[in-house]
Amino acid sequence: MSEFSNWIKDNQKQIQIDLGAGTVSGIFNCLFGHPMDTLKVRMQMSKENFWRSIIKIIKNEGILAFYKGMTFPLLSVPFLNAIVFAVYEYSRRQFTGYNENGKSMSYFQTAICGGISGSCAAMLACSIDLTKCRLQMQLDNAQKLYKNPFDCLWKIGKQEGFRYIFRGMNATQQREILGYSAQFATYEFVKDQLMWLQDKGEPSSHDLLISGGLAGMACWIVGYPQDTIKTILQCEMGTKTRRFKPRFLDGGFFECLKYRIQNDGVPSLWRGFSACMLRAFYANAIGFYAYEISKNQIQKFYE
Repeated sequence: MSEFSNWIKDNQKQIQIDLGAGTVSGIFNCLFGHPMDTLKVRMQMSKENFWRSIIKIIKNEGILAFYKGMTFPLLSVPFLNAIVFAVYEYSRRQFTGYNENGKSMSYFQTAICGGISGSCAAMLACSIDLTKCRLQMQLDNAQKLYKNPFDCLWKIGKQEGFRYIFRGMNATQQREILGYSAQFATYEFVKDQLMWLQDKGEPSSHDLLISGGLAGMACWIVGYPQDTIKTILQCEMGTKTRRFKPRFLDGGFFECLKYRIQNDGVPSLWRGFSACMLRAFYANAIGFYAYEISKNQIQKFYE
């Protein structure tokens, strides 16, 4: 009984550490990654390439347009990231038992833990992405429908219905479960291989940055088509003119997927992928590095 009680106390302390480190990671990820995310959304909703999209945004709206819609993500993504890392680490401890150093995890188990954390994250990420996408698509030279993220949520709930605040949930769940499964499994695998190649007991800063960057790319490679469909569903406004009607629990996902492929072809599901990959590597490299460093510092503080 005493061993179990100690395990409960250790878990409570560890969850607090994971939440704190995840929050720091989320702040850095959002600050460095949002400009490329804006570019990704614009490319997904148009047929313009990487450089043409950048030039058009700067020419018509200015450099600050890359930070459109960042207020809500900056306030919410750190909290969301904290949940992702806390749930992931907690799930890992369920596989490893009371003594975390007692047995190692397979990469498949790591992927399962990542999928669990992704599913939890999707419950919040869906509405965050909805407001972000709507604000990112607003042009400066046009009449603005939404003043800020909270006004955006209010108007969507009032004009389109409360359930449309969760528009694209099916696609978000698919993206997050598959993405985080690949992300955490890749992160642990690459980090282990780099340490093995250099015959080191602890990963260096370079190891963490490379592992985090490649993990971010893996996350978006498996989840990008779902993200494209999610963006289309969330940027579609109005109820009477809505093209993609929800069927059962798919939220309009399969109807939107079918329409996109029939009209623009399979490659259209990967529009904006170049901007996403660039963002995925450097933003997640910084994010994972910030997580590991802040986690170590917080652990020292508790000691």
